[in-house]
Amino acid sequence: MTKTALVTSYAALRKKVEETLLLGRQRIEAAKVRAYWDTGNFINQHIQANGGRAEYGKKIVGQLAEDIKLHSSVLQRCSQFAEMFPDFRIVAARRQLTWAHYRVLLTVPDEEKRLELMDRAENEKWVSRDLEIEVRNLNWEIREEASKGKPPLLLPVPALGPFYTYQVIAPETVHSSSRQLLLDLGFSARLEMELFPGVRFPAGTILESRRRDENEKSAPRHAPIARGNSIFKLVKSKKNEDALYTYKAFVQRFIDADTFHVEFRLGFGQLREETIRLKGIDCPEMNTPEGRAAKRFVERELAHCESIILKSTRTRKEKWGRYLGDVFYIDKTGKQVYLNNLLLEKGHAVRVRS
Repeated sequence: MTKTALVTSYAALRKKVEETLLLGRQRIEAAKVRAYWDTGNFINQHIQANGGRAEYGKKIVGQLAEDIKLHSSVLQRCSQFAEMFPDFRIVAARRQLTWAHYRVLLTVPDEEKRLELMDRAENEKWVSRDLEIEVRNLNWEIREEASKGKPPLLLPVPALGPFYTYQVIAPETVHSSSRQLLLDLGFSARLEMELFPGVRFPAGTILESRRRDENEKSAPRHAPIARGNSIFKLVKSKKNEDALYTYKAFVQRFIDADTFHVEFRLGFGQLREETIRLKGIDCPEMNTPEGRAAKRFVERELAHCESIILKSTRTRKEKWGRYLGDVFYIDKTGKQVYLNNLLLEKGHAVRVRS
């Protein structure tokens, strides 16, 4: 066993920690970047050796992901990484950049701009969030210039379902402590179906919660659950999965034009607060005059609204801990307005991939 010299002074301790922990983490991150590049290079070489067809590449990435139990998006990013940086020496020369930096750089198609941002991130010691803000501002300028004189390309309007529409689901893992089916309320909120005695529906069934009338209270053919002085029942819905995840919600705080902190009514007395990012659009950053103007526009539009209608996506939270969603509200004329598209129409946002 190697003997370690006793560290007696704080200065010596700090030096040792920096050398051991911080430099160790840098070496781990550098190895991670190299592993992702090598993986992508292997994939790309294999695809090229087999004709270089996009369909084959998609198929082989899907097969690899299934065989090694990895999400296909990871392998797709590896492939894109090696394709955008065919010479790894360019990557190796930027020792301060982590895989989180490169994930942001993958969204910059212009090679000259990409290399310029790499150098700035390295020299100015940007964290990945700093780089993301610069890339968003750059993409905003490019899109705004390209769209001058053209009407904005709007988002498809999502179908809204009735409030309090749910789906019966099975436990998510085989290690769940119960085999009991669950009622999915959205945002990872679940209710055990044993709370609804007498209800027997298979997983996948779409149900609606409705208020029971006085005549039904003496003959509970549907399983009720109490909420204050009201009694509710679950009934099979004629809607499909498109009707799920539509909520009555209350804006607690506007973070910026496309990000809100919101309280949801999930049903059965369940309340939930989440940060929501508007799906499919991007507004300018708050450190720009355009970003502040966009936020003021949204605040004015929703100032008279007691509540909004929000349809969330069924995806996990995105990397900054926010759910993606579509926001609707009733304007002063009584018309239902799709806020995501309104921001596009008024020039306060551009379309992006969700």
